[in-house]
Amino acid sequence: MELHQKSLETQQVLDGFFEGTAQNNPLAIAKYIDENVDFYIAESPYMPWTGKKTGKKEVIKALEQLIDAHTIGEDDFEMDHVFIDGNEAAVFGKAGRRVKATGKKFKEPFCMRFSINNGLITKFLMLEDSHQIEKAFKQD
Repeated sequence: MELHQKSLETQQVLDGFFEGTAQNNPLAIAKYIDENVDFYIAESPYMPWTGKKTGKKEVIKALEQLIDAHTIGEDDFEMDHVFIDGNEAAVFGKAGRRVKATGKKFKEPFCMRFSINNGLITKFLMLEDSHQIEKAFKQD
């Protein structure tokens, strides 16, 4: 398959992934996750959905935890740049949310890296400023 076709397929998977994300719908997101996904979000003891997750079931649970911890409808998500090269992609932007438990808001930069094979995300890496986000989870 030529590189251009792979890039188009990668874009379609990203579109579906981010549509499910915008809907705060873990099952819609999971349609794009491989059963044996290698999934990592910069780890924090205040955020149980972070760290290494192995397999689709662990990822769905992590997504449910993430969504449950935040006030729905107050997401502030900006994608600044999307780079696609065949089945590899990188997304840079800023994400903001309000933490249910504290009422505090945060908005921090992120970088996501995706590997996509056969229409599914096989590798997901999210780097964010966990230290700054943790401040929103801490009770004063």
